[in-house]
Amino acid sequence: MELRDKREARLRQQLKDTPMRPLPLFQLTGWNHFVDEEVKSPALAADSDPAADKERAAARKKDEQALAYHRHLRMVTTDAMTHMQDMIIEAVNYSSGRRDGLMDHVIDGPAGTGKTCLLRAVGRAAQRAIETAMNGRQPNKIPVVHITTPAEPEPKVNWVWEIASYLGLAPEPKSITEVLEMRRHPDLTLSVNYILETTQTRLMLIDDINRATAQQLASVLPYFDYLRDKLGIALVFCGTGASHLMHQARVLAGDLARVSEENRLRLEQAGQPAAPGTPSPSALLPVTWLHPLPLNAEDPKTFREVLMGFEADLSLYRLEEHALSKHAVELHRRTGGYFKALTYVVSTAAVIAIQSGSENITLKEIDAATAQLGP
Repeated sequence: MELRDKREARLRQQLKDTPMRPLPLFQLTGWNHFVDEEVKSPALAADSDPAADKERAAARKKDEQALAYHRHLRMVTTDAMTHMQDMIIEAVNYSSGRRDGLMDHVIDGPAGTGKTCLLRAVGRAAQRAIETAMNGRQPNKIPVVHITTPAEPEPKVNWVWEIASYLGLAPEPKSITEVLEMRRHPDLTLSVNYILETTQTRLMLIDDINRATAQQLASVLPYFDYLRDKLGIALVFCGTGASHLMHQARVLAGDLARVSEENRLRLEQAGQPAAPGTPSPSALLPVTWLHPLPLNAEDPKTFREVLMGFEADLSLYRLEEHALSKHAVELHRRTGGYFKALTYVVSTAAVIAIQSGSENITLKEIDAATAQLGP
């Protein structure tokens, strides 16, 4: 607790010194800041005096708050993504009261489609709902834990260390010498389990699961099963190819294929026909798929709705009406509908508009932004 308090004090001081500085989301203080964060658009003057606009544009080039805001544009949701978020939260809430059955959920899809954004949006919404039910945040409650796949996913102790680091149980090294001396992490499993149980953790978000192999996941799944079955913690895994990885890991962890084949042979030897095969637990794993945003005859609206959401968030003095949506076809061609690339182009174009003094996004700013993506 003392180590965690010191870390929180240091991070909050850093945040005070540098407004809108991103805090690490894989630590409790940074995650709680993300949950509480309300990014407000910089206010624009109501008058439209051209001379005043020119002065404002000159001043805005050095306005770190305005620049930081446009580098920090919020995730624009679509009806489809809102539906996915609601579905996952509903599944988490339903599963959290159970002590049996598979509760894992997977977010899968190509890289750059917004999986991590959705994962964190789900975690934030779930924590806000839980804290509302508890009449506010309680100092002895940690409803959500957010970790990433360890750099070395092989031993279970490294996964436990990631959770311990989030909870503030893993002391940070104070020098390079200490880093070099850390030949092996201590096993903090008992401490982590105690904290998760006493603070009533309900949801664990595990990002970048694609960094692990099926064999590495298989070795740690029994521990996640323990968290689910004993503590009632719902697990959401996120990453490109996550559903295939989880299926393979489940088969390896439980050796389900071998057991199923042995059962079939046993029935045949006993003269009894094998019953129709039932889906294995791995086949019942709920998956939310994210794909590039479409713009075609079947769905001409979704991509444009996202652009309109960005337009509503932009805070530029001379922003024209439909500045982005009128270039929808060109923006889709350049980004392929990938949410990550689109966010980068819009955010970078807005920063360029402020720094150049144009205070508007046209094809000129879009060209400059997409040029940074490469050919």
